[in-house]
Amino acid sequence: MSFYHGHQPGGTPGLLPDPYYWWEAGALMGALIDYWYYTGDTRWNDITEEGLLFQVGQRNDYMPLNQTRTEGNDDQGFWGMAVMSAAEYKFQNPPDDKPQWLALAQAVFNTQAARWDEEECGGGLRWQIFTWNNGYDYKNSISQACFFNIAARLALYTGNQSYAHWADKTWDWMEATKFLSPGTYYVYDGAHTNNCSDMSPYQWTYNAGAFLLGAAAMYNYTGAGPDLARHAVWRERVEGLLNGTAVFFTGPAADIMFEVACEPVDMCDLDQQSFKAYLARWMAAATKWAPWMLARVKPLLATSATAAASTCLGGPNGRMCGLKWTEVGKWDGSSGVGQQMAAMEIVLANLIETAAEPVTNGTGGLSVGDPGAGGSDVGRTNPIFVPCTGINHKSHDISPSVFSHVQSPADSLRFMKAKKLMEFYLNRFARHGNTHYNITLGRWILMTNESENLKAILGTKIEDWPIDGPRLYAALPVLGPHSVFSANGKAWQDARAMIRPSFVRDQVADLKSFDRHIKNMLAAVPKDGSTFDLQKLLLCMTMDSSTDFLLGHSSNTLIKASPEAQQFLRDFDYAGQEAAVKARLGPMLFYLPQPKLTQSVKRLREYIRFYLKKTAAEKSEKGETKDRNYVFLDELLKANAPEEYVVDQILSIMIAGRDTTAASLSAVFYFLARSSTVVEKLRSEIKDVGEDNPSWEQLRQMKYLNNVVREALRLFPPVAVNSRTANKETILPRGGGPDGSQPVLVPKGISARWSLFSLHRRKDIYGPDADEFRPERWEELRVGWEYIPFHGGPRICIGQQFALTQMSYTLYKFFSVFQSIEARENDDLLVQASLTNTFAKGVLVSVIPEEES
Repeated sequence: MSFYHGHQPGGTPGLLPDPYYWWEAGALMGALIDYWYYTGDTRWNDITEEGLLFQVGQRNDYMPLNQTRTEGNDDQGFWGMAVMSAAEYKFQNPPDDKPQWLALAQAVFNTQAARWDEEECGGGLRWQIFTWNNGYDYKNSISQACFFNIAARLALYTGNQSYAHWADKTWDWMEATKFLSPGTYYVYDGAHTNNCSDMSPYQWTYNAGAFLLGAAAMYNYTGAGPDLARHAVWRERVEGLLNGTAVFFTGPAADIMFEVACEPVDMCDLDQQSFKAYLARWMAAATKWAPWMLARVKPLLATSATAAASTCLGGPNGRMCGLKWTEVGKWDGSSGVGQQMAAMEIVLANLIETAAEPVTNGTGGLSVGDPGAGGSDVGRTNPIFVPCTGINHKSHDISPSVFSHVQSPADSLRFMKAKKLMEFYLNRFARHGNTHYNITLGRWILMTNESENLKAILGTKIEDWPIDGPRLYAALPVLGPHSVFSANGKAWQDARAMIRPSFVRDQVADLKSFDRHIKNMLAAVPKDGSTFDLQKLLLCMTMDSSTDFLLGHSSNTLIKASPEAQQFLRDFDYAGQEAAVKARLGPMLFYLPQPKLTQSVKRLREYIRFYLKKTAAEKSEKGETKDRNYVFLDELLKANAPEEYVVDQILSIMIAGRDTTAASLSAVFYFLARSSTVVEKLRSEIKDVGEDNPSWEQLRQMKYLNNVVREALRLFPPVAVNSRTANKETILPRGGGPDGSQPVLVPKGISARWSLFSLHRRKDIYGPDADEFRPERWEELRVGWEYIPFHGGPRICIGQQFALTQMSYTLYKFFSVFQSIEARENDDLLVQASLTNTFAKGVLVSVIPEEES
């Protein structure tokens, strides 16, 4: 429990600290229930109850708002299995006004049964619940195992045949897809939905264990009925699964548990380090429902427990347990929640003979059920809209969903979730040089980190490098072919010429129209020192200001958004994320049907068309007034462009005006929350200006404020990775020769990709402290193409000055109201990649208001 801080001041009940994901916290709650069940020691019971109840979510089904953006079916399933154990073991019941253990397990079952997907692979649950997450196109055995496990145990506990029906259905599907081999009873990891027969061949202990316990529950359940043949079938399945677990035991007598897919090659990731805990847990538990198993299971549990305990020699206290139990009497140097939990579970499992019998409704079970639990959330595959008000975060640990370089289907999908995009590019350039070729998804890519090459691609040789490849694949589904971000040549010149007048100085310097949205944002900031996600508020503020500027009607998400505006916000976020995923996975996936993305984009465009028509009608009515004096849409209508063309441009500028500005502001506040000295200097400069509402000219003259913004954009550029594709054979200035200092030939059709994360951290340009946030470096530093947060050349971001002005004004107003800002999490920076980059965990902070004089 030294790893768990949820019960301590400032901790979040039910959550483990980074880098552990939410699902493993649910698994830990199950381990604590086991600890009490086997030992009778109640010291952790209140903490366990608190954690299980704190994470139930707004609809009591383990889909809390702080997790659903990245929640998988297996994640939810581990919490469901934990509360199922609480009901079966008669763990202390929650107060009557709280959700009860059995009802919570039923809620998880109900929400997942409604997600059963017949469209792909003929059934089964997808790994991920939400379409934009890596793994949505993957059906994995652990998601089916959790669902099967809960269904079977609910059937036994309640006697309800409908749960047994789903357990049968899941088993049949697993056998039909060969995810569960009928001959060997091996359980394989899963497969992508585009080819369900192409299985990932890994076997994990927790898959086998979850199916083993569920099968034992079905064996016991069918024994009470008249169908003896069915009872015999389930006994055969239990025996088969038990035989199949032999692959997880090795050593002189093949009796020490090990993780066969990763231990032998030292490749067990953070998740996999805990998997043996669950096989140990469920092998022992299964003997209560299939007692004849005990004679075979007990020797395996005993030998494995002895071996596991013999490794507990490490760490500062000399008691930390290792991962490799087969190295008897030796600590392998690894330690963590997974290792400790696995060692504890295998030791506890040896007490199964003296443990109490699990109960059912008919044998003394006291937990109150609710067959309709989770009904208001059933099958949900879209996040609940969360208004921007009331955003205090008492629970905020979000499992990161970070897009990373996809190497091959054989790579662990869980590793993809944890990979840090920033570190990937930094490490790649460090290993292979500032310009090198790389093969990605079967295509050669030129990776470059050289400012001279970017100057050529974006500037002097721009005609050789049109937008194509991943960049185009990301833009087309959402923005259309005529967008200023997706068009090339004359089409791009025409689009930019039409937009440019909207970003002249008079519009950029119009701070009054932006002021009311900043006031709404500041009003939503908690003043009591509680934790909140500032990035969420900034995204809402910039959406409100962008729709106001572009359409003449704000979405008002900071006040009270209409249902249509709420749907627009959901579609906007989803479309950007999904388009980015498609682009990263290559052209083949791009051309496959994308019905959900298509529908989302259709709604986006309908929303904009509504205001386009509304504005056109208002222009003909005398005396009509708008929320603001200048409206971008008015200017586009003057050009008499086709309707779809206008919609393309509005969506383009909205992404730039909303997403990039919010991401940039989030970066500034992220670093300021960790730099109290910088905040003090910035506030001093603000006080020197002494204006409640500074002018555009005054903001431009604030050197330190502008250096703060410049430094944050250096470290966290909103569009960090970009690319262009050569339309003919061409030459770049750097990358050739033995040391990469000579020109390099680039064949026609090759895409060049670069990372501003890496370029902006080059120590030969920014010094040995290039990774640190230090605005003072800009007092002397002079750079050109080495610093391009808005990129450069003719296609430099047209709204650059507009964004910088909004950022400066927001900082000025914020630190006129608040005297300090403090980070409320100190973990590694994780990137959420969409068309722009944001912070995967948000920007979790607290603030102290300015003292009144």
